[in-house]
Amino acid sequence: MRVISGKFKGRKILSPPDYLALRPTTDMIKESIFNIIRFKIGGSVFLDLYAGSGAMAIEAISEGANFAVLVENNPSAIRVIRKNIEMFSIRGETTIIKEDALTFLKNPYSLDSTTPNRFDIIFLDPPYTSGLSIKSLELLANFPSLADSAIVIVEHTVKESLKDNYGKLLKFEEKTHGKIALTYFINEMTNKG
Repeated sequence: MRVISGKFKGRKILSPPDYLALRPTTDMIKESIFNIIRFKIGGSVFLDLYAGSGAMAIEAISEGANFAVLVENNPSAIRVIRKNIEMFSIRGETTIIKEDALTFLKNPYSLDSTTPNRFDIIFLDPPYTSGLSIKSLELLANFPSLADSAIVIVEHTVKESLKDNYGKLLKFEEKTHGKIALTYFINEMTNKG
């Protein structure tokens, strides 16, 4: 696994051990995502739910995000995230939250005072067929830490159908790549009146 673009382009990212059965986001999927959000990434605060190895957060920092918060509850995956953060020397630009993503979405106030608490871009890639995509979106609909016009990206299987909106989150794009779908939502409430 490597960083596909930005200041860290080409550098290797450590992967979680195979026994964790985590499914890293492929380079093709990462490229597709960053092609769509590149206009918004510079200076942003990125939230990586179900962070795994932390590859998406590292990619976001590489592309110009100011800060990334990584939410992960698996201790082995967290060890890999820490190693990656050290390897890329981005400790001051990241925070790891050792918590279940749904728990964090219900209570984002666990962030310390030095961590930004308004997110411009949220990426979620929960285990496929777990139902966590929908549960996460339902919680994000009332998430108090969404920035104006925040973008939410969900990686899921094409078999999992997502609604056109979840509260204030309005779907604006969906792309399929084989069996994988990427669905993009925007915090629409700030665009009204």
